[in-house]
Amino acid sequence: MAISLVNLLNTIHFHFLQPLPCLSVDDTERIMIESLCKKLRFLQAFVEDSQKNNINCPAWRDLETEIRDVAAEAETKIDNINYPSGLLSHSERYLQFSERISHCVGLWKSWLHPKKELINCRAGRSLETEIRDVAAGAESKIELELYKLYSEEEAPVEPCESLHQTLQQVTGDIESLERRILQIESNDSVEPPRTNAAIQNIKADSSSKRSTEPENEMVGCDDEFETIKNKLISDSNNLEVISITGMGGIGKTTLAQRVYNGEAAMAHFDIRTWTTVSQEHNLGEMLCRLLGNNDTNPDVSNLASQLRQKLLGHRYLIVIDDIWSTQAWDDIHRCFPEDFNGSRILLTTRLKQVADYVSSGNNLYSMRFLNLNESWDLFYKKVFVEKKFPLEFEKVGRRIVEKCQGLPLTIIVVGGLLSSSSNKPSLNQWENVVANLDPLLNIDPEMKCSKILSLSYNHLPPHLKACFLYFGIFSEDRVIKVKELIRLWIAEGFLKLELNKTMEEVAYDYLQDLVDRCLVQIDKWSVTGNKIKYCKLHDVLHSFSLREARREKLLCVINEKNNVGLATSSLDRKACRWVVSDHLNHIYDEPISQSRNMTHTSHELRSFIYLPHSIIFERFNSRILPYSKLLRVLNMSQSDLIHVPKEIVDLVHLRYLALRIQSITSIDYYPWFKLRCLQSLIISQHLAYFLPNYILGMPQIRHVHFFHGSLNYLHLPKLVQRNLQTLYWLSLPHRLHTEPDFKGIPNVKELGIYLMGYKYSYFKMSYLSKETWDLLPPISLEGLLNLHQLENLKFERNQSSPKCDSKLLKAFPPNLKKLTLTRTNFSWEDMVIINTLPNLEVLKLRKDAFCGPEWKATGNGFCKLKYLEVTKHSTLKHWSVDADHFPILECISLNSCHLLVEFPTGFGDINTLQLIDLKHCPSSLVTSAKNIQEERRDFGDDKLVLRELYTFPEPEVEIER
Repeated sequence: MAISLVNLLNTIHFHFLQPLPCLSVDDTERIMIESLCKKLRFLQAFVEDSQKNNINCPAWRDLETEIRDVAAEAETKIDNINYPSGLLSHSERYLQFSERISHCVGLWKSWLHPKKELINCRAGRSLETEIRDVAAGAESKIELELYKLYSEEEAPVEPCESLHQTLQQVTGDIESLERRILQIESNDSVEPPRTNAAIQNIKADSSSKRSTEPENEMVGCDDEFETIKNKLISDSNNLEVISITGMGGIGKTTLAQRVYNGEAAMAHFDIRTWTTVSQEHNLGEMLCRLLGNNDTNPDVSNLASQLRQKLLGHRYLIVIDDIWSTQAWDDIHRCFPEDFNGSRILLTTRLKQVADYVSSGNNLYSMRFLNLNESWDLFYKKVFVEKKFPLEFEKVGRRIVEKCQGLPLTIIVVGGLLSSSSNKPSLNQWENVVANLDPLLNIDPEMKCSKILSLSYNHLPPHLKACFLYFGIFSEDRVIKVKELIRLWIAEGFLKLELNKTMEEVAYDYLQDLVDRCLVQIDKWSVTGNKIKYCKLHDVLHSFSLREARREKLLCVINEKNNVGLATSSLDRKACRWVVSDHLNHIYDEPISQSRNMTHTSHELRSFIYLPHSIIFERFNSRILPYSKLLRVLNMSQSDLIHVPKEIVDLVHLRYLALRIQSITSIDYYPWFKLRCLQSLIISQHLAYFLPNYILGMPQIRHVHFFHGSLNYLHLPKLVQRNLQTLYWLSLPHRLHTEPDFKGIPNVKELGIYLMGYKYSYFKMSYLSKETWDLLPPISLEGLLNLHQLENLKFERNQSSPKCDSKLLKAFPPNLKKLTLTRTNFSWEDMVIINTLPNLEVLKLRKDAFCGPEWKATGNGFCKLKYLEVTKHSTLKHWSVDADHFPILECISLNSCHLLVEFPTGFGDINTLQLIDLKHCPSSLVTSAKNIQEERRDFGDDKLVLRELYTFPEPEVEIER
């Protein structure tokens, strides 16, 4: 129920109180709304405290559901306010409304706070249902009224009569709860609730120490590690399959990672690659992961052939993680050639019958539970070392560890629970955790794990609960891009806004908090190591989030193959807030009357996410659109849409819209200005003709992604849009009369520029001949110097455009931290200009960003550069490096530099260098890099890691450009 209060508060703030609100209100109305928010925050704080004190009482579980529905209904009412064209003043009626709200909330406070021990389970359960229904109805009604308002052709700016009427109705609903509370208070036959002592004194701390390890800590199982390692590098030349089996959370994947990343495996195998399978296996996705291929529409037979060709003649190690069926193995194992060279396949599974089916000989290893000493070591590293708790807590901590009974996941989660406590924890808090674990001693290990996860989840503050449950929209074992996750959280309205922080910064703090609590895993850091780039959920935690989200009536996952445990009926779908589906039959099968009749559409649904098993062609049936008038998130990016209906702009509450357009169609004339709430817009696929004249002028727009050629400098907003942070791709002509003005997007942090030549430029007019075009001055982009917030710039040249002039490099602003250049064809001598960028940390040079046979590092050097990538440079033969030129470089990545046969020896003198990553490079280059690694080891430095993939013996003579 507290999640609903967060949603309701954020809905009110989004529409009325943010710096650039969707609707402006006068001072009297603003005071009333702020007063209402203050009371809701009090109620939210009270509910959080009550949850912690009554977590095991069924009545409070029901009460939570009821308050959730009350808040949800209020939020919907706000979003559907209907405002007439004339402005009316209702100060007295607003004051009356505010007083009535104050009276109701005051009554709740005076009755519940001192007498919360008097709530009996039966009465509380009924009250919970009532509060939930009122909250859900209030949210829906408000949003439906706003839908009518936002659908008008003229953008309204001020609320009036309908707002007052809707708030009056919300007040009436709250007063009905007041009467229900009075009725319960007068009931003498009440029982005191059972409090949950384990968490009543533990307070959430959002500023806990940040985690620094992206992978789970491996403690214990040293014997198993040595056994499996030795089996991998044994003298047997046969292709062998080794299986690790055990229950979820016991550490199978962590053990496999330790072996996979160990020095023995790295030195022994030519190729190492990893894929995760999950319950619903997809052969195309498995092959793409093994190949490192990001193809969104894979040809399975072609991928299988590619994989065999890549592996032929090489000694390889393949890890197949989390496989659930023998069918998945039968589908994939034919791709692994038997060259009798000692290749190995390492497989993890929960199912012993699967392990028996695939394992070679006696190569099956069952994971054991940790013993007490190993369990303590894991707990100690998580709590005492990482969080620096005083050692007087050790005695109680050992008792806590003993009750976890050796399951690593439960030890980590309990450690995360204790680590999130206040900066001055008490021994009493830890004793309470011991008491809470006592009832779990004699139950099934899997049930015990679920109960401990519930304990950690119930301790989360409401905004983090919503964020955690939202992970359920992603498939099991999905690696999630943090930027995408954060934008979805923002669109859903989960954030409690903080002063002097952007919404993206607040959302990242939420993610870090969940990581600190050991509920979310870090999969990959950014190249500079200071930001989480990808994250994921352990499959046990993912299953828990699905169950809890369903119980909360939040999530419905519709899977054509497997609907077990998931809401799939039409009624259940319409009662859920988020719907994720891998097919559209459930929508096409809906009766026409339900999709056309406003009274039959879902007022709960806020997100529809379509995730088919592969990219497919779809005609966007407009029946999706009225499925809910209140959609905030519509993600159809995994389907090639043949047609985008005009009705999409009627979804006026959309905050996140992702489409993949296949056909050549102009939708510029659509009234996109109606999407005034839009924050993130992602349009992909180059075949679409999409010129959005209004999109960049939207007041709430924050992140815009278009394919090359769709967006040009004429679409830059005329008015200043301070919210805009991300803009990809802005297409510009190589030659231009007037330089583009970037003053309308002063706070943009990420920008992609695509430079086009005459042949493909949309600036080509019938009256502009090639000769006239050639007389125009080359673009210089001096306006970029005015983008003082710009940190990440991607600059790409179309192949038809002439070679870039070095003066473009002088337009790059000094605040840049990350620069990516593609096909720009600068001269290596121009690198001295990039040297002058004082804050540059990441430099990616792709597809002949620079041309010429020799790169000789000169100039002052890159004083802050940590990551350097050089990919597909077809003319580079010689590269000389001085250590002073890259004084703090940590990673160098070379990919497909076919003529570069020797790795620069100067990199060996850079003490900070930790990783050399080589892909598709000549074997001689790999050998010279290994020599540098060996020299470092001779001096006692074993921190330098060398990764290589798909080397070839001789440099290619002719390279396609």
